[in-house]
Amino acid sequence: MRLISYTYANVLKRVIVFIIIFLVNTAISYSQFFNKEIQAKILIERNSEFYTFHAAASNKTPTDYNLKYDYSVFRTDKDSNVVKTNQSDLFFLKGDEKKVLSSLTVNYSVDDKIILVLLIYDKDNKPIGKDRIVLEQGGKTNINLDKTTPKSASRDEAVAQDGYEIDGLVIQKTLTKSGRDFFRMFYSEYFNRQIRSPRNILIKEVPGRRRNTLITVEIEGRLVWQFFAQPRKEFLTNMVRISLQRVLSYINRLEQQNEQFIRY
Repeated sequence: MRLISYTYANVLKRVIVFIIIFLVNTAISYSQFFNKEIQAKILIERNSEFYTFHAAASNKTPTDYNLKYDYSVFRTDKDSNVVKTNQSDLFFLKGDEKKVLSSLTVNYSVDDKIILVLLIYDKDNKPIGKDRIVLEQGGKTNINLDKTTPKSASRDEAVAQDGYEIDGLVIQKTLTKSGRDFFRMFYSEYFNRQIRSPRNILIKEVPGRRRNTLITVEIEGRLVWQFFAQPRKEFLTNMVRISLQRVLSYINRLEQQNEQFIRY
């Protein structure tokens, strides 16, 4: 009798594990339809004690969206017991906006297998964005944060010899306190929203008319926004908002051009 109960428990455990894996794989199997307009991305941050995994959404279009996200974690211990936790909520994403939706941490000492799945749904509850990370050894998994997912080279941009691209830098060449304040506010928002540009972003300030200076935001020499500097915080905050929106729109166009080149 004990043997029968033990066997039944093991079979039931395996069936539950199979169902969970099947549901996860089914949800992410149609990748060709995902991340076209709304991109789901799990961003990884590391500090002295643990990894932080940020669930982020990026709007690759100028259109606003009402969306829903589901951020799930499947943790499997050495006895094949699976525990699922998830965070889910509605959110609004403006055109060309990138937003961090939720975050979770994994301590380096954890060695259970962990699967993180991020799904984004449109207003009709249709999945349109997805990302997935598998940590075979939990927090002990070796994650190289200096390298991103391999990408194909575009027409005018060669991939590095190791097969990976390096994120661009945000560079400043400012003259006045207003210029430095704008750069500080721009970079703070750029970093907090986990924006990644494949090319360098240059914030440059040059003498303008009368006593004013002209601040420009450029990506690889291409102007995306410019304005005459003013010291008022409200004005600089608005300029940061517009500049970031223009930068994100430009980055999205670069990605779309690259995808079209790869396709044809």
